[in-house]
Amino acid sequence: MNTTRDVWKGLIAIEGIDGSGKTTLLNSLGKTLTDKNIRLGSEPTNGSIGDVIRNAVSGRGALIPKTLAMLFAADRHEHIYGVGGIQEALNSGNIYITDRYLFSSLAYQTLFVDWDWVDQLNSKYPLPGHMIYLKLPVEDALDRISTRGRRAILETSELQRRAVESYRQSIDKYRDSGMKYLEIDSRKSPKEVCREGFDFISELF
Repeated sequence: MNTTRDVWKGLIAIEGIDGSGKTTLLNSLGKTLTDKNIRLGSEPTNGSIGDVIRNAVSGRGALIPKTLAMLFAADRHEHIYGVGGIQEALNSGNIYITDRYLFSSLAYQTLFVDWDWVDQLNSKYPLPGHMIYLKLPVEDALDRISTRGRRAILETSELQRRAVESYRQSIDKYRDSGMKYLEIDSRKSPKEVCREGFDFISELF
């Protein structure tokens, strides 16, 4: 298995299981860095492929696991190389922060599909220069999710526990890739999490 990938300086990925606070951190960093050249994004994207994915993971449109994995990879391709995407932002001198990226596929699609197959499917995509992993016990994450109303199909205790292990496996595979990595205990206050995240990426500014 080839774990050699390009590492894109200026690309920051926020990862973690559902309910770990990724979107909160993304928005907090965006507000903190208003005087910087920052672009924010997320996966699935708000494009047409992202809409299909959201329908599938919400249970409104059944897709077999390999099809869903390929859709995530296609959506990521648009996110990186499409108009207004990651590559364009970085080439313009911006910093790009995304809520979910490659490691979400390696954590979640591999719950139902072979890890090596998913890794190969995404093998042409660069690693982020900085990755922030928000660590949260599954029970706490599910408590947070419960306030949203209806859960997505992957938001169960068993699957989230397996996703944690998949994240660990995936991070370990790429730990020596040149990507900088920070783990934050997201049981801390949003303000504390944002401060730690900001300190980690501050070298980019």
